[in-house]
Amino acid sequence: MENNLAANSFVRRDAGLDLLRVMAVVAVVWLHASSQRFVEAFPTAEWTVRVCYDALSRWCVPVFLMISGALFLRHDRTISLRHLFGKNVLRIVVAFLVWSYVYSFVKINAGPPSKSFSILMAGPSHFWYLKMILGIYIAVPVFRAIAASRRAEQYFIVLAIVVAHLIPFTLSVMKNLTGQPWVTTLQGFYNSLYLNVAAGYGGYFVMGHYLYTYRPSARMRKVYYALGLVALLAMVGGTVACSYHMGKAVNWFINYLTPTVLGLSVAVFVLFTARPWQVGGRAQWWLTTAARLTFGVYLVHVLYIRTAVAHGITSSWIHPAIGIPLYTLAIVAASFITVWPLSKIPYLNRYLL
Repeated sequence: MENNLAANSFVRRDAGLDLLRVMAVVAVVWLHASSQRFVEAFPTAEWTVRVCYDALSRWCVPVFLMISGALFLRHDRTISLRHLFGKNVLRIVVAFLVWSYVYSFVKINAGPPSKSFSILMAGPSHFWYLKMILGIYIAVPVFRAIAASRRAEQYFIVLAIVVAHLIPFTLSVMKNLTGQPWVTTLQGFYNSLYLNVAAGYGGYFVMGHYLYTYRPSARMRKVYYALGLVALLAMVGGTVACSYHMGKAVNWFINYLTPTVLGLSVAVFVLFTARPWQVGGRAQWWLTTAARLTFGVYLVHVLYIRTAVAHGITSSWIHPAIGIPLYTLAIVAASFITVWPLSKIPYLNRYLL
């Protein structure tokens, strides 16, 4: 998504990162398709299919952050504050405001001004990512200082895993399964420390740089892949088991800041970055072009989903085992076809796509 800004800032492109970026934006659409009727379909066979497909795509947002971290925190690149705020931060702000207005055009123009402003600043639901990445970018100089020391980077990554993934996940599951007052009290105290907020998504950002810079050995890659497979199975098994136990669909195992999503995301990122990818000729051009359009695809794809839903077309129009992939393909294709000609327009490409 917005990590295109980082890629466009550097001369040399990495085919592995470009391929991963394209796959990640497809996974975003796949996630939105599979999450339709996630609550309503419980406890049918359709719901189980949706859980499996949902879990397969949950790595998308963390991997986008890891790609950004790999590019923004590189030791051999310098990023001035003028460049960071004048290009990267500004582009996020402009894209957020303009596309938020597009998504809520009717409501915003209905007034009154105070309500219109509130709607504009809230943005559509998937724009939570733009707000989050804006905060990450503002803190880039801090993250670069951490990444300058391998030891400090290792400490921050371990800290993020513990305080933003393991502890909150454990407390949340214990609270929901046991209902014990002492767990609720302990969770409330832990949340008041705000450690998970400070290290949450920033952990993925720094982790991307670390795994990209210090490439894991063949043995460690196998460990990451094994953990990723275990994490995927835990996402599906844990979601199904706990949902039936609670009598309703729950998402405890598939939230972005969980050990399960973390394990899968790391495995996917390592799979595509551990070794250099050799792509040349026309394939390289197509890959580079598609990678540069992913931010725009992320911005517009929900417009097509909303339009489809308004006409009664969802990923349940046929059995979701087939409907979700076809729905995803259609939305992705429409989004790329829309963004590609728009990307040829000066300034629009620079600030809105």
